[in-house]
Amino acid sequence: ILCILAIVIIFKFICSTVDEYIAPSIVYISEYFKFSESLAGVTLLAFANGAGDVVTAIVASGSKEGVSYNVGALYGAGFFVLTLVIAMTIFNSPKKIVVDKSVIYRDIGFYIIATLFTLFVAY
Repeated sequence: ILCILAIVIIFKFICSTVDEYIAPSIVYISEYFKFSESLAGVTLLAFANGAGDVVTAIVASGSKEGVSYNVGALYGAGFFVLTLVIAMTIFNSPKKIVVDKSVIYRDIGFYIIATLFTLFVAY
Protein backbone atom coordinates (compact mmCIF):
# COMPACT_ATOMS: atom_id res chain seq x y z
CA ILE A 1 0.00 0.00 0.00
CA LEU A 2 2.89 2.34 0.80
CA CYS A 3 4.49 1.71 -2.62
CA ILE A 4 1.23 2.49 -4.40
CA LEU A 5 0.88 5.68 -2.40
CA ALA A 6 4.46 6.67 -3.28
CA ILE A 7 3.78 6.08 -7.00
CA VAL A 8 0.64 8.23 -6.84
CA ILE A 9 2.57 11.04 -5.13
CA ILE A 10 5.38 10.84 -7.68
CA PHE A 11 2.91 11.04 -10.56
CA LYS A 12 1.21 14.04 -8.92
CA PHE A 13 4.57 15.86 -8.68
CA ILE A 14 5.42 15.00 -12.27
CA CYS A 15 2.00 16.16 -13.42
CA SER A 16 2.33 19.49 -11.62
CA THR A 17 5.83 20.01 -13.05
CA VAL A 18 4.60 19.33 -16.57
CA ASP A 19 1.60 21.61 -16.14
CA GLU A 20 3.64 24.43 -14.67
CA TYR A 21 6.84 24.37 -16.73
CA ILE A 22 6.93 22.00 -19.69
CA ALA A 23 3.48 22.58 -21.25
CA PRO A 24 3.74 26.40 -21.33
CA SER A 25 7.27 26.15 -22.70
CA ILE A 26 6.15 23.86 -25.51
CA VAL A 27 3.27 26.20 -26.35
CA TYR A 28 5.62 29.20 -26.38
CA ILE A 29 8.23 27.49 -28.55
CA SER A 30 5.64 26.21 -31.03
CA GLU A 31 4.00 29.65 -31.31
CA TYR A 32 7.37 31.41 -31.65
CA PHE A 33 8.53 29.12 -34.48
CA LYS A 34 4.98 28.89 -35.92
CA PHE A 35 4.92 25.08 -35.69
CA SER A 36 1.75 23.23 -36.50
CA GLU A 37 0.17 21.32 -33.61
CA SER A 38 1.19 17.97 -35.07
CA LEU A 39 4.82 19.04 -35.61
CA ALA A 40 5.02 20.44 -32.08
CA GLY A 41 3.55 17.22 -30.70
CA VAL A 42 5.92 14.98 -32.62
CA THR A 43 9.10 16.95 -31.91
CA LEU A 44 8.76 18.99 -28.75
CA LEU A 45 6.68 16.51 -26.77
CA ALA A 46 8.99 13.68 -27.77
CA PHE A 47 11.96 15.76 -26.63
CA ALA A 48 10.28 16.57 -23.32
CA ASN A 49 9.39 12.92 -22.86
CA GLY A 50 12.95 11.74 -23.47
CA ALA A 51 14.70 14.42 -21.43
CA GLY A 52 14.20 12.55 -18.16
CA ASP A 53 15.74 9.41 -19.64
CA VAL A 54 18.77 11.33 -20.86
CA VAL A 55 19.34 12.95 -17.45
CA THR A 56 18.92 9.59 -15.70
CA ALA A 57 21.40 7.95 -18.08
CA ILE A 58 23.97 10.68 -17.47
CA VAL A 59 23.60 10.41 -13.70
CA ALA A 60 23.66 6.60 -13.76
CA SER A 61 26.81 6.47 -15.87
CA GLY A 62 28.76 7.86 -12.92
CA SER A 63 28.44 4.60 -10.97
CA LYS A 64 29.78 1.10 -11.62
CA GLU A 65 26.35 -0.38 -12.26
CA GLY A 66 25.31 2.58 -14.40
CA VAL A 67 26.18 0.89 -17.69
CA SER A 68 23.90 -2.03 -16.92
CA TYR A 69 21.17 0.42 -15.98
CA ASN A 70 21.60 2.38 -19.22
CA VAL A 71 21.46 -0.76 -21.38
CA GLY A 72 18.40 -2.01 -19.50
CA ALA A 73 16.66 1.35 -19.81
CA LEU A 74 17.46 1.49 -23.51
CA TYR A 75 15.96 -1.90 -24.22
CA GLY A 76 13.07 -1.51 -21.80
CA ALA A 77 11.86 1.77 -23.27
CA GLY A 78 12.37 0.59 -26.82
CA PHE A 79 10.57 -2.70 -26.38
CA PHE A 80 7.74 -0.96 -24.54
CA VAL A 81 7.18 1.33 -27.51
CA LEU A 82 7.68 -1.45 -30.06
CA THR A 83 5.17 -3.72 -28.36
CA LEU A 84 2.56 -2.01 -26.22
CA VAL A 85 2.40 1.48 -27.74
CA ILE A 86 2.34 0.31 -31.36
CA ALA A 87 -0.15 -2.47 -30.58
CA MET A 88 -2.52 -0.14 -28.72
CA THR A 89 -2.27 2.40 -31.54
CA ILE A 90 -3.10 -0.22 -34.16
CA PHE A 91 -5.98 -1.76 -32.19
CA ASN A 92 -7.58 1.58 -31.25
CA SER A 93 -7.25 3.27 -34.63
CA PRO A 94 -10.49 3.81 -36.56
CA LYS A 95 -8.56 3.23 -39.80
CA LYS A 96 -6.43 0.23 -40.69
CA ILE A 97 -2.76 0.82 -39.85
CA VAL A 98 -0.05 -1.26 -41.48
CA VAL A 99 3.43 -1.08 -39.95
CA ASP A 100 6.30 -1.64 -42.37
CA LYS A 101 8.69 -4.38 -41.25
CA SER A 102 11.68 -2.22 -42.09
CA VAL A 103 10.74 0.18 -39.27
CA ILE A 104 11.03 -2.56 -36.66
CA TYR A 105 14.25 -3.89 -38.18
CA ARG A 106 15.67 -0.36 -38.21
CA ASP A 107 14.80 0.18 -34.55
CA ILE A 108 16.21 -3.17 -33.44
CA GLY A 109 19.39 -2.47 -35.43
CA PHE A 110 19.68 0.90 -33.75
CA TYR A 111 19.29 -0.70 -30.32
CA ILE A 112 22.00 -3.25 -31.07
CA ILE A 113 24.40 -0.56 -32.33
CA ALA A 114 23.66 1.70 -29.35
CA THR A 115 24.21 -1.18 -26.93
CA LEU A 116 27.49 -2.15 -28.54
CA PHE A 117 28.63 1.48 -28.46
CA THR A 118 27.65 1.80 -24.80
CA LEU A 119 29.51 -1.38 -23.91
CA PHE A 120 32.54 -0.22 -25.92
CA VAL A 121 32.62 3.12 -24.11
CA ALA A 122 32.13 1.36 -20.76
CA TYR A 123 35.02 -0.99 -21.48
